Amino acid sequence: MRQQTARFVAAITLLMTLGATAAPSLAEEAAVDRVDAALQNITSIVRAKKVGYATIWDGNKYVQCHRLPSREMRCEAAGPTLQPSLKRVLTIERQNRLAALGWTVDPAFGNYAKVFPADAPTGQISADILRTLTDAYDINFQDLELKTDWVVDIPCPPRNGPSQNLAGMISGAPSMRSTALLTCSYAAKPQPQTAETAEALIKLYGPSVTAEIQRLRVNAAHRVYTVFDSGIGYIQCMPETPPVALYCEAQSAESWAALSAILKPDHVARLTAAGYKEPGRAPNYSKSYPLTLTDAAIAAEILTLLHDVYDYTGATKLDVKTD
Repeated sequence: MRQQTARFVAAITLLMTLGATAAPSLAEEAAVDRVDAALQNITSIVRAKKVGYATIWDGNKYVQCHRLPSREMRCEAAGPTLQPSLKRVLTIERQNRLAALGWTVDPAFGNYAKVFPADAPTGQISADILRTLTDAYDINFQDLELKTDWVVDIPCPPRNGPSQNLAGMISGAPSMRSTALLTCSYAAKPQPQTAETAEALIKLYGPSVTAEIQRLRVNAAHRVYTVFDSGIGYIQCMPETPPVALYCEAQSAESWAALSAILKPDHVARLTAAGYKEPGRAPNYSKSYPLTLTDAAIAAEILTLLHDVYDYTGATKLDVKTD
């Protein structure tokens, strides 16, 4: 009788999800039954010093639930902090749907969280979970997977680490131990600022590159150099002897074959238009900057060439190598 009542509640919830004129499909009803069974499983089995978790997923889109000591059911839905690829899925519209369904961001790991009352039927919770996965994550019922597992009961249980499958999910799987998060929170590393234009790149790196050019000028009587490495091509500079100019080389495809994919004729034309000579005397493109130019002007041209010739936007931090 209890199971029939739970299924009735779940069916009503699905009707509300799909609209008054729609009826849940057999696949949807079967999915509710499967999730309901998993939630009942972690509710009925009590293991010493362990907590039962039910995880429902399609690909890396998941909801994971467990009973709190107070018997409420706490669930987490995957977030983009540990799974950046979910930013493509969780559009602003879908984030609003999550909020409307009662999910809030848990700042500890960036997942979405929702707590269901202790007396909420598992069938109703199951329907709510599936509504969340369909409305916000666009899952496919045919690809739905689930499992129950019991993990050691500690304040901060192990979670699948960033870049791993089902990142952020609580798991005691031996195969995930080497990359597991064993902390009580996680903050993603800040992403480097990107520059869509050469002017933006100059604003981002202009002061530091200018300071390096100044260092070469100050130490012009010595053997010093600086390499501005974008990761997809570099420009390296050193004082000329006698110290009347600053000699710079821009990396060529002859010195690194992979650059042939970037250094197309139009890109090379930008180098030659800036006064760089073709490889021959040197293995790279080369130019001598008169020291009558300001350090800022030389720095601005170097950054402009890194952007316009090597397509560097700052997605990776500019690596400055010195003597």
